[in-house]
Amino acid sequence: MNILIASVFSIDSYSRGIMPDVLQDKIDCNPGATIYYLSCSNTFDICYFNIHKEPDVCFRCKAGVSNTLKLIAGEFHNIKLSDLITDEDRRLADEFLKNTTRIDFNLMYDNFELGSATLSTYISRTRDRDLLYVEQDFVKELAYNALTIYLGVRRFLNEENIDVVYNFNGRQDYVRAILKATITNNIDCINVERARLGGYVETYKNILPHNILNKWELVKDCWQNSSLSEQEKIKIGSEFFERQRSGESIIYPSYTGGMEKGALPNNILNGNKNIILFNSSDDEFAAFGKEYDNPYFKDQIEALQVLTDHIGKSLPSYNLVIRMHPNLKGVKHEFVSKILRLNKLYPNVFVIAPESPVDSYELIGVADKVISFGSTTGLEANFQGKPVILLGKGLYYYSNVAYIPKDWSETQQFLITDLEAKSKLDTMKFGFYFLRGGKKTKYYFEDNSGDGIFFKNVRVHYYTYAQRFKSKLIQLAYKFFKLRIKL
Repeated sequence: MNILIASVFSIDSYSRGIMPDVLQDKIDCNPGATIYYLSCSNTFDICYFNIHKEPDVCFRCKAGVSNTLKLIAGEFHNIKLSDLITDEDRRLADEFLKNTTRIDFNLMYDNFELGSATLSTYISRTRDRDLLYVEQDFVKELAYNALTIYLGVRRFLNEENIDVVYNFNGRQDYVRAILKATITNNIDCINVERARLGGYVETYKNILPHNILNKWELVKDCWQNSSLSEQEKIKIGSEFFERQRSGESIIYPSYTGGMEKGALPNNILNGNKNIILFNSSDDEFAAFGKEYDNPYFKDQIEALQVLTDHIGKSLPSYNLVIRMHPNLKGVKHEFVSKILRLNKLYPNVFVIAPESPVDSYELIGVADKVISFGSTTGLEANFQGKPVILLGKGLYYYSNVAYIPKDWSETQQFLITDLEAKSKLDTMKFGFYFLRGGKKTKYYFEDNSGDGIFFKNVRVHYYTYAQRFKSKLIQLAYKFFKLRIKL
């Protein structure tokens, strides 16, 4: 058997500990197999984790990979992207992109979504959801590099008769190139992703970890295959939401630290019924691709404007309270400003800014119903026994957590109908999965903060004193003299 394990992003990524665990596991379980471990190792000077091309970051990434691989027991081939990419690959990439003046979501090469993969990286790093300020030189360089990876990996898979590929995540440009090169060659690509703290991972065969339906299947399987009683599983599912509310980050960041417990805006306690809307980080959904496209509106901005006008003009006995996602704090792009401008456009419309100390859990408590675009706040609201209207895509789109309207007409009806909260059972399944889902790794571990990543009880990355000195030298040479030293 011939196996390729790709760990292209090896700094500031969970990949730096997870993929060495995959490597050691495959060596342990496949004696006699030919196994390749692929890293970037400074093939490129720009990537998702080094968008400013800092040479000391590349050095630490490469050195960290080298140090970690010394802990591997058994035979494998350590290769880097530059070993795979040829001058012909670069020529083909140049030829394909030379007349491309603007990278957009529709740019394809074979079945590789080159545009959306590249722009996913751009949006995630800049929060520029509307692509208003795209530096085309930046995204074109990412696209060029990704395309050379696609071409080089495709050839390597053929030449070495690779049977299966293990990749990390698969969403951004370089790792998407590996996913698509593998699938194009009719080889299975197992995308590996972190599931939760403590050293747990998920695997996704030939699809992205963000696939909504597949995630729901994982959640249901975890629940059904557990030997625990229904009562025990419900208790564990509830525990997740209680711990999340207390401020503990388990799967997703908890923002309760920036909130004042029990704090509410006084002006919403005016006798009206409260429709509490929790918007999502719309830029993050844009980065996920077409699967997360809003089924009712062009985007959340359009939805918020339509809802504001409808409730403001036609439903004076209701308040619309828009709680902006705390993750938007500090984001200066126009889509954030547009939401803020909705505040008090009508007497019964209120916008709560991302940095506001208002307690989101207390907002749920005073809600007659909650509107979500797919964020986990919808699960939190269902857990508190509130009816939820889902106006977007998200983890629970295929579950029985929220009311999902067929169209705008049904949305209007949901707004004025006294809805009963949906059963909490599916929400309990998500909570149970968040605490018990995923597969335990043998060699990879995270501490409770999520910042300490270990492989075979050694912190990843660790550096020798000589490596730290070299890194500092490279950093200073670049900072003061713009010299890119490679050591």
